[in-house]
Amino acid sequence: MKQDVSRQASANTAPALLIEHGPPEVHIRPITSLTEFRACVELQAEVWGPEYTDVVPASLMQVVTMHVGAVALGAFTATDELVGFLFGLTGVDGDEIVHWSHMLGVRHAARNLGIGRMLKEAQRAALAERGVHRISWTFDPLVAKNAYLNLNRLGARVVAYMPNVYGTTTSPLHYGIATDRLVVTEDTRAAAPTEDALVAAPIRLPVLTREMQDGDVAVQVSAPPPELWIEIPTDIRHVFEHAQTAAVAWRESVRAHFQWALGLGYEVTGLQRDPVTSRSFYLLRRKEGV
Repeated sequence: MKQDVSRQASANTAPALLIEHGPPEVHIRPITSLTEFRACVELQAEVWGPEYTDVVPASLMQVVTMHVGAVALGAFTATDELVGFLFGLTGVDGDEIVHWSHMLGVRHAARNLGIGRMLKEAQRAALAERGVHRISWTFDPLVAKNAYLNLNRLGARVVAYMPNVYGTTTSPLHYGIATDRLVVTEDTRAAAPTEDALVAAPIRLPVLTREMQDGDVAVQVSAPPPELWIEIPTDIRHVFEHAQTAAVAWRESVRAHFQWALGLGYEVTGLQRDPVTSRSFYLLRRKEGV
């Protein structure tokens, strides 16, 4: 194998990682005690709902973190209250050591403070120290805020679109519809972007969308343009709560649009929001020579 993860034990007992971009009263450090792993289970119930049945148990989190290279990081307040956590598993892809980031959750009262980004940057640093160069994870392509964090702020790269990857779950966060996900990856050796990684399109682009609006330019399927937009709702939660049928229609249209675009060699470069209309779009560019 190419990498050496023998430094795992020292990483698990490392001091708190000081990461920028977050509230000063919150610090990130590895989770090591059974009490803290149980707190992560409680936080899973708060984030994904008490009905959620795919909770990762404390005993499993502890064993794989302390003995086989998993990563569990907590965001703690000055009074040592857990307000966010991240959990992922390290494994093998061919002859390469890789990491799959499985869960990231932040307590509702602590959201929009940059804690998710703090946890992801700490994860990147911890894995780079161990010699693990590739991290992958998934996110819902309909959630604009998560797309912005993962693509624009963390600089992750989309590698696949997976329909209904987790099946229909019992979590209220998933609203009982197909759990389609974008799979993204990042290289721990690359520096995280210090600013928004997306260079916005200078002109209005052809758009793939559920419903065309005045001024939209349609994508000519017979002559794919070098750049295009795929529209998603700016606030999918609002759509879920007020128009379930529309939410399902968005899922189906975004799935079809991504599968078509990725199949033709388009790459996702980021998410942008029109400041005038407040509409949100993924920007895609077609690879040269495809």
